[in-house]
Amino acid sequence: MVVETGKVTQTTDGQNVADYLRRNPNFFEDKPTLLSDLRVPHATGSAVSLVERQVTVLRDTNTSLREQLDALVQVARDNDNLNTLLHNLTLRLIDGDSLVDLLALIETRLQRDFSADLVAVRLLLRPENTALGSIPECAFDADSFSGLFQRLLSVGKPYCGTLKAEQLEALFGDQASEVGSSAVLPLSRRNGGGQGELGLIAIGSFDRERFHTGVNTTFLSRMSELLATNLQRHLQIND
Repeated sequence: MVVETGKVTQTTDGQNVADYLRRNPNFFEDKPTLLSDLRVPHATGSAVSLVERQVTVLRDTNTSLREQLDALVQVARDNDNLNTLLHNLTLRLIDGDSLVDLLALIETRLQRDFSADLVAVRLLLRPENTALGSIPECAFDADSFSGLFQRLLSVGKPYCGTLKAEQLEALFGDQASEVGSSAVLPLSRRNGGGQGELGLIAIGSFDRERFHTGVNTTFLSRMSELLATNLQRHLQIND
């Protein structure tokens, strides 16, 4: 834009106008009609007044903030629900007087309360009751199994994502091909039980997106600690 004052010509670009208005936020207070006269290009190709444009921007911002607030409220509700389910699981596990009872409770509650499609428990330590050594959770080649899951066991933290075909086979057998995503919970020794892993619990989902790699594993870590503490009571611990 070119502004001429007598013989003086002053060239002013859009940035200068913007800077001036920022320095003088009250510029339009005594010029109310000017706001209505100004026109701002719109996405539709038409022009709207500056006031209308401001209202639209504020409305869009308000909608975005409301959506963010709704999302935060939903996260809080989900977390509260998960904490309630974890508390209920804790109470249920107290009733598990034997390893067999605990394993049955774990599978049932994970499927019923946490919507697990498949649950697999693999214990690397032998049961105190040696007669239980033939149950599926214990009757496998521990060395080969540890080799398959060495990285996951060494990290000692829950993993969410896609497992290799041989890992799925070792966990879910004939149903391995149905699993789209998995959560693997290493079971670490707790409360003076020494170092090392007791085994792991795997939750298989037919939904590829349920246990994607971006899932927050804080809740799964708490569940892992809870289950490990209860299972450890029924396993042979050699310090």
